[in-house]
Amino acid sequence: RTLEIGAGCGYQAAVLAMLTREVFAVERLAPLLARARDHLRQLKLSQIRLKHADGMGGLPEAAPFDTIIVAAAAAGIPQRLRDQLAPGGRLMIPVGTDPQVLCLVERGPQGFVESRYDAVRFVPLLPGVE
Repeated sequence: RTLEIGAGCGYQAAVLAMLTREVFAVERLAPLLARARDHLRQLKLSQIRLKHADGMGGLPEAAPFDTIIVAAAAAGIPQRLRDQLAPGGRLMIPVGTDPQVLCLVERGPQGFVESRYDAVRFVPLLPGVE
């Protein structure tokens, strides 16, 4: 089970659908979500579920997730996303403002382990829905 934060036009959700059994994707901007729905409907990918929601809160009603991938940079790692990871789950999220780095959070038996990787540049993760 995979959660994508920031569905955009649906491209990444379609790729993820080739790699996992279930994809849940949230998007805060209604016009982008409508575009993603149109694109994914044409591809007939039934294992993708889209929701208009604030990505900072994740999708607790569908948790836990084996993987969470975030397509926008957060100031820090939202605890709500950590909480939605299944045991052994992994969260990949860009973190910071300037510079931003790619961060991997893994939920192991002793808790969460963070690894930081290369510098990246993403749009900011914003709260709310529009």
